[in-house]
Amino acid sequence: MILFKKIISIILCVSLVALLCACNKDTHIPDEPDNKIPVITEEIEMSQIADFESKETEDSQVGLIVDSWLKIISIGESEGILTVLVRNVADFDVQYAVLEVADGYNTAKFSITTLTAGATMVLKCENSVRFNENARYYGWEISEKAIFSETLLRHTDTFEIDGEDGEISIKNISNKNIKGDIYVYYKTVIDGVYVEGTTYRVRVDGLKKGEQTRVLSQHYKKETSRIMFVTYEK
Repeated sequence: MILFKKIISIILCVSLVALLCACNKDTHIPDEPDNKIPVITEEIEMSQIADFESKETEDSQVGLIVDSWLKIISIGESEGILTVLVRNVADFDVQYAVLEVADGYNTAKFSITTLTAGATMVLKCENSVRFNENARYYGWEISEKAIFSETLLRHTDTFEIDGEDGEISIKNISNKNIKGDIYVYYKTVIDGVYVEGTTYRVRVDGLKKGEQTRVLSQHYKKETSRIMFVTYEK
C-alpha cells in the first residue's frame, strides 16, 4: 500500500490531489451533479490497492466491458479470495448491481452499490470463491442492476456534514425545520477507489433549523470515508 500511494502521488496532478483532500473533509461541499471523485487512469499500477494483488490468468477477459457499462480492469486476490477491480464507464450512476463470473467449478458473485459514473471499485467475492491461478475466468455477466433515477446530491445548502472516526455530525443550516427522517450515505474510498461494494448509511430523526447532532457509525473513518449523498423528507 505504501508503494501504491507513492505511485499515486507521482502520477496524479496537483489539482486532483487537492480535490481528493477536499472531498475527504465532507464539510459543506458544493453539490456535484454526479458526485464524481478523482478517477484512477488506466496507466496506474493497481497491484497493491486495498490489499488487492493483481494475478491475471489465461482467458480472464480483462478489459471486457460487461453489459455496456462495467469494465473489468484487473482480477486477482485478497486474502486468497477472488477479487476484481472494475470501473463504471457509462454516464449514469448505478444504485445496485450483481456481477457474476464462472471459474469452471463455481460461480463467483460480487455485489455493487452506489458506483457513480467514471468511478473505480475493488470487489471481493461475496460467496468466498477462492482465487485459482489455473482457472479461466470467463462469461462475466450482470445478473441484477438498478440505476439511480435522480441526481445524487449532498444538499449542502441544507446540511453541513463532518465526521470523526466512528461518528458523523450533521447540522441543519437551512431556515426551515426538517421533521422527517434524514439519511446520510457514505462509502470507503482509498486512493480514489471505492473499497468493496458496501454503501453505509446513518439516520437522523429530523432536525430543527440551526440544530446539530452526532450519530455513531462504526464504519465511518475521517480519512477514508466519503459522503456520497443525502436524502430527506421535505
